[in-house]
Amino acid sequence: MKYIILDVVKRIAILSIFIVVFASPNVYSQLISPPKQHFGFEPGTDGMLFDYEEMIDYFKTLEKESPRVKSFVIGETPMGKPLYMVCISSEENIKNLDNLKKINEQLALDYSLKRPEVDNLKKDGRVFVLGTLTMHSTEVAPAQAAPVIAYRLAKATGKDTLSWLNNVVYMMVPSHNPDGMNMVNHNYMENKGTKFEATNLPGVYHKYVGHNINRDFIHLTQPENKAISALSSTHWFPQVMVEKHQMGSTGARYFVPPNHDPIAQNVDESLWSWIGLFGANMLKDMTAHGQKGIAQRYIFDNYWPGSTETCLWKNVVSFLTEAASVKTATPIYIEKNELKVWGKGISEYKKGANFTAPWEGGWWRLSDIVAYELSSTFSMIKTASLHRESILQHRNDIAVKEYNKGLNEPPYYYVFPKNQNNKSEMARLVSLLHEHGVVVHHLKKDVTVKNTIYKESDVVVTLAQPFRAFIKEVLEIQEYPERRYMPGGEIIKPYDVTSWSLPLTMGLNVTEVDTKSPELEASLTVADANLYSKTESESKKHMVFHAGSNESYKVAFKALASGVEVHRLANDIELAGETFPKGSFVLAQDAQELIEGLDLQVAPVYANSIETSQLWQINMPRIAIVDSWFHDMDAGWTRYLFDTYNIPYKILRPGSIAEEKLQKNYDVIIFPNQDHELIQAGKRKRQNEQYPMNLP
Repeated sequence: MKYIILDVVKRIAILSIFIVVFASPNVYSQLISPPKQHFGFEPGTDGMLFDYEEMIDYFKTLEKESPRVKSFVIGETPMGKPLYMVCISSEENIKNLDNLKKINEQLALDYSLKRPEVDNLKKDGRVFVLGTLTMHSTEVAPAQAAPVIAYRLAKATGKDTLSWLNNVVYMMVPSHNPDGMNMVNHNYMENKGTKFEATNLPGVYHKYVGHNINRDFIHLTQPENKAISALSSTHWFPQVMVEKHQMGSTGARYFVPPNHDPIAQNVDESLWSWIGLFGANMLKDMTAHGQKGIAQRYIFDNYWPGSTETCLWKNVVSFLTEAASVKTATPIYIEKNELKVWGKGISEYKKGANFTAPWEGGWWRLSDIVAYELSSTFSMIKTASLHRESILQHRNDIAVKEYNKGLNEPPYYYVFPKNQNNKSEMARLVSLLHEHGVVVHHLKKDVTVKNTIYKESDVVVTLAQPFRAFIKEVLEIQEYPERRYMPGGEIIKPYDVTSWSLPLTMGLNVTEVDTKSPELEASLTVADANLYSKTESESKKHMVFHAGSNESYKVAFKALASGVEVHRLANDIELAGETFPKGSFVLAQDAQELIEGLDLQVAPVYANSIETSQLWQINMPRIAIVDSWFHDMDAGWTRYLFDTYNIPYKILRPGSIAEEKLQKNYDVIIFPNQDHELIQAGKRKRQNEQYPMNLP
């Protein structure tokens, strides 16, 4: 009898433990490992940084310990690291992610939904908030804050926070640039405690593009950007997005939206209203926490796509925050008289409408930035939670609105002749638009619109699509939105100017059609990725590749690197009804196997005989690229281009040029578009004064 009683007691005790563990949030939260236990220091501690692998290990630990956390590999970096996204939400939402993603997609893309259908989707849906952190790797604080944000949400027991987690899925990309994160953090930790502590990283903090990783969200050349763009364009369809940055040290402590003028003219007014609401709530919540120096409508305008915020043109409520920097992880002391403002939006470092509570100076630490990041992130999640149904309703409303604009407002179509000089770029454009979530068509027959004949197989992009704003922005002729501080006054200078016109940058002809044509619309069929049919190889002596097509150069350099003879045409010739201009490449038919691994968009034309007098043989040029140590993005982009096109080169550092036998060893030397003082003397010159760079 005693044993039976004890057995019953034991079972009751075990059952009680399960009830306590699974019913009590307080006990449940105690099972979650705090970041300090994992890293050995509290993130944000002076002089301490963890690297990418240590951070991902923590998220994997958190995922095992908490049903509120789930990680996903969404891509791979240029240097082979897995790129992670971490979802944080209620346990029920994490279990239901696949269904919630389907709801997101319907709301984002289905402009035919009836009101009852939208109401049902709103009821079942959740707001997905995407946060991308530390794409600029010297801006270390957002990534260092990421584990603390995740920990606090994973262990939260408060009623308000649990409500946020029920209503919101926070999609965190804890490091947008893992390769650069490790480069910068390792460089800092290796030099910590020496006279070179907090000096710049030699070179760019990326395999190729460094700071310009934030200019690539139109062309999507870098794999990190491809993966993150896909989250908004074709996969997860979040409704809200923020990218986290840092700025200079002696101005405002933190920037939150709204932005300064100019703003993008193609973006719907409702999106700017939502951005303003999120920014107003951040200012309110952060001020309530005693955080000062928060600016709005300051420096940062928003008229250009190319940053992570490019999803704004795809109806995502998108914005950025910017925190004042320290020296990587080393604190700085700022005297009151050192504080200043610059740019636009705030004329004096004083209380004003755009700067309601100036910071008064003193020590500024990494832990301060981490605290600001936590406050702004939790405010953003809270705002998304409070307005869950309105945000979900808005996502479908704007999809319908943009579709109807495309039906009823010119321009109605962009038409690209299939017969472009650069066919491989035409094929790449179709592939790129697909990657951006844009539907692309081609014509099944010739169609005449207002005395213009558009040919069968011409590519047509209609504007009656939910992503109309993006289509119009990247295909129309660009016009800078000129704004002035007052009538007749000074023009507001832009924060960033770059060309994002795809026809211009890709060298393609396009026609903007302002006349609606039912006949044209009836003749459309969806274009697949294989714009140019791939002809079977023929038993002929030569393969000819058009000199106007970019990928022909990939073929030529690949062949030269493999020891295959490559010739170029000395004059124009006609083949298969097409003119191949002087300079087109000619390879022997037996090189067919070599090119099959290149996945060409445009097949060569085959010829039985070409007169020897029409050919001249070329050799591999010996190329050097001068690449300084001073964050040389121009050289980095050139390296990227050459690697993409199989072009061999050697890097020359400025300090070694004097010892190089240049004329003997190189045919071509490429210098970057960089101040010559940096290349010649390792110093930056400004207004006749030289500033030595702070490198070891």
